[in-house]
Amino acid sequence: CRNALGGKGMKQTPESIKAKLINILELPADAVMDLPRYMLVSNTSLLVENHQGILEYGETLIRMATKDGPVRIEGEGLELEELSPEEIMISGQIDALKWTD
Repeated sequence: CRNALGGKGMKQTPESIKAKLINILELPADAVMDLPRYMLVSNTSLLVENHQGILEYGETLIRMATKDGPVRIEGEGLELEELSPEEIMISGQIDALKWTD
């Protein structure tokens, strides 16, 4: 006997249930699973949603924590324009985004 999410009565984790619902209902994964979302405008402005805080801050490097691990933003004249629990707005010359372990 299978349940509605395709399991055979086995206990499923909340994350696996979310993943199956995302596929079934065709929902955006970043919104449902709190994954980070990056919106880059040219190379001068970056909005990051669903971050987990700033790890390092300087004019040439900003490191932030995300659910997927640390992210490096490299450039020149980098500034935090906006910082809230939900999003970060960074301005300046953005040269690179790097996902690190």
